[in-house]
Amino acid sequence: MNRLSKFALSGFLTLAAIVSAGEMPFPQVENGKISLLEKDSPYILEQGVVLGSTDTFEVEPGVTVLMGEYAKLMLRGPVRILGTEAKPIAFRSADSSESWNGIHFVSSSKPFEVKNLIVENAFRNTVFRARGIFENVKYINNYYGLWIDDTPEVFLSRCDFTRNRFALSVRAGKVLAADTKVSNNVYGLYLEEGGNYDGDLSLIKDNLEADVRKENDEMSSQGKRVSRNVWQRIEIGF
Repeated sequence: MNRLSKFALSGFLTLAAIVSAGEMPFPQVENGKISLLEKDSPYILEQGVVLGSTDTFEVEPGVTVLMGEYAKLMLRGPVRILGTEAKPIAFRSADSSESWNGIHFVSSSKPFEVKNLIVENAFRNTVFRARGIFENVKYINNYYGLWIDDTPEVFLSRCDFTRNRFALSVRAGKVLAADTKVSNNVYGLYLEEGGNYDGDLSLIKDNLEADVRKENDEMSSQGKRVSRNVWQRIEIGF
């Protein structure tokens, strides 16, 4: 290797080290808590993380988390993701050409609280058997923006869904929405059997294939409901 090549390689490695040094590894649970601090941002998460029912997850305003292809957050305990309008929190893919596995709120004994958050490029984000509030949360360019399943109540306040494949799906749960916009997606709102959406439907508009779809209406002529295998096939093919 000549001196010029060695110099170029050295410069590349130095640059890579600087870039790497700018990303903080995602922390492990310590004393029953994970706290993401603005001073350590951005964080990098390469794999799945599951927090137990007694583990608290807290995120400061201004934090960015870069998610690798296999990254997933499953939050079973108390959640406080509290950005501000001046300093929103962002979870997005480390590589903009790749998706990641999403954020999942599951069976929390306490309501979650999420404010001023951007979720981008995930495969699917879910709420399952949990209750809480999303305030000024933006779901951008996800495959499933937000899938709500078997929930007592989820509040959407001033949320925005845009450029998602399936923006908002509600199954066997109740959603109370205020000033929430669902537009410029492929599909807007989908209500499966038992799903209830209490909000201004006029704000669900300008979606490419459909604004509001109801499973009961779509399947009434066939006398059956959509098989869960349909969604599984969609996921496998993604």
